[in-house]
Amino acid sequence: MNLKLPSATDPAGYERHFRDDVWREAAAEICARHRLPYASLRRSTLGENIIIFVDERLVVKIFGPFRRQYAREAAALEFAHGKLCVETPEVVHAGELEGWPYIVMSRLTGLPMREMWPEINARDRLEIVARLGVAMRELHVHDAPLSPDALNRDWHGFVERQARASVERQRDCGANPEWLESLPEFIAARLKTLPEGFRPVLLHGDVHPGNVLVVESGGRWRVSGLFDFGDSFCGFHEYEFVAPGVLMVQGRRELQRAMLAAYGYAEAQLDLNLRARLMLLTVLYECSDLRKYALRLAPDAVRLTLDELEAAIWTFATD
Repeated sequence: MNLKLPSATDPAGYERHFRDDVWREAAAEICARHRLPYASLRRSTLGENIIIFVDERLVVKIFGPFRRQYAREAAALEFAHGKLCVETPEVVHAGELEGWPYIVMSRLTGLPMREMWPEINARDRLEIVARLGVAMRELHVHDAPLSPDALNRDWHGFVERQARASVERQRDCGANPEWLESLPEFIAARLKTLPEGFRPVLLHGDVHPGNVLVVESGGRWRVSGLFDFGDSFCGFHEYEFVAPGVLMVQGRRELQRAMLAAYGYAEAQLDLNLRARLMLLTVLYECSDLRKYALRLAPDAVRLTLDELEAAIWTFATD
């Protein structure tokens, strides 16, 4: 069956066709191809990729052909499945439909943590971030899967590219002029804190409330699943803490300490050197937006210096 799927070779073309009705037909064709019976197909309203729920048991994820996320996610899901204390999707089928790569994966149980986080109490929040710290450690304890080219990014080259582009990226995000002026020196002073030699690990790369599921049992909330491995690659393990650090536990000392301690950091390691490395990685983060991170703290945080912003975001350390 020829669906005549749109040709999208760049982000603008992809955006034009993102909401087209044809994607439900594409999911139906994928299900027919793999002999997957279903009662309903429902399009997700979230995500950068095209997500179709097949009843309550499967998910069809269709990727833009111009992106590398398909290869990264397929390889990362295969590597991570069964290795963590929380569920991750299992790849059921993978392929390509009229030039559009796709994955059919198991659907995890739970509710989006992004929606439930405001009503989760302090005790359960501590247990949730600790559980995520354990899950990240369990992912990182295994030797990095360097053979899939999609995951084997040159870490040092990535750091250099992100450092060179940092001023323009933050300018595009509306950063204040003081940050833009200070960034080159700020980055140069902290680059020496990153180790030259390290054991690379598979990084999920985007552990935040939008990619975590939670369930309630006996009046307590707990993590049930972690998904969306489309930003995965192999690199330095502390990069993993940036997404939860700026999107979940920013400015929250006890939550940060619980996450890092559960990962395996000793009290003596929760120091200013670690804080400096994490702030550098925050700047180098693939989706870094310092203005947004500051606004998540307080409206006037956009007027902080970079040193002050570091201390305000990463509060785990003892001066």
